[in-house]
Amino acid sequence: MRKAFTTVVLEPIHPDGIKILKQHCEVIQLRPDSTEKDLLKVSKKADAFVTRGFVKISRKVLEKAENLRVIGVHGVGVDHIDVDFAKKRGVQIVQTPTALTDAVAEFTIGLMLSLLRKIPMADEAVRNAEWNKKYSNLVGVDLKGKTVGIVGLGRIGTAVAKRLKLFDVNLIYCKRVRNLELEKQLGIKYVPFKQLLQRSDIISIHVPLTSETHHMISRTEFKLMKNRVYVVNTSRGAVIDEEALYDALLSGKVAAAALDVFESEPLSPNNPLLKLRNVILTPHLAASSQETLREMATSVAEQVINVLTPEKQVI
Repeated sequence: MRKAFTTVVLEPIHPDGIKILKQHCEVIQLRPDSTEKDLLKVSKKADAFVTRGFVKISRKVLEKAENLRVIGVHGVGVDHIDVDFAKKRGVQIVQTPTALTDAVAEFTIGLMLSLLRKIPMADEAVRNAEWNKKYSNLVGVDLKGKTVGIVGLGRIGTAVAKRLKLFDVNLIYCKRVRNLELEKQLGIKYVPFKQLLQRSDIISIHVPLTSETHHMISRTEFKLMKNRVYVVNTSRGAVIDEEALYDALLSGKVAAAALDVFESEPLSPNNPLLKLRNVILTPHLAASSQETLREMATSVAEQVINVLTPEKQVI
């Protein structure tokens, strides 16, 4: 018997999330390489979307999805959704903000250490029988004693700060509203944004993408930074002006950068960043641990079902 609701899953999620959805809904799963055009073909059938953020949910899609009641965000970012129009339509948006905190924080630390100690380059050297590079090109720098500036001290920024404290670094941060309790707990110091740029040896970015944060780090900001600074971004790609970053990496102003997110995803094969050796590039992977993917998938599925069938709460 056909179920009363249809959920369109825009990108692959953990099978346990699909299992929950199928108990209550017909489920349409788009292919991993799907686009907005593919979504438009099935939008009319949808009572719910489940999205990981890689297929745009535009006004055009929302207009066609006339039965849509809820958008489940597998994660926290909503910059790929026309949120204003969705709200106008009465479409509810649910998210899984707490599920990914630890995974993203751990990945951020991993990227930071990989940059400082040149771990990807070291792996490549061994595979290319270039062992003697250990005496020259592969010599890195310590994390201990460095000043790490955290841009944005929300859930993920806080989790990163707590982990960094164990490395005996000097922690500074900037945020709209100061977190006095965390300052006392961790010894992290608040500084204005410009001062953070000027003082940091390493900058780690943890802000959502909004009209205010779009290209918040561009040519002017790179000029303010220390020479040979390190930059890590696991938030949203468009927070950094990629052209300006490319030039800063090329000139050596930025010693190295690690990017898990990009202005346009997937990354174009023509993107000039691909030609640089002093940048680590990963495919928006920070939240993708086995445990976190399962937790996000089951949580978003349960929330979607609760909106569609409020009389049968699953959590």
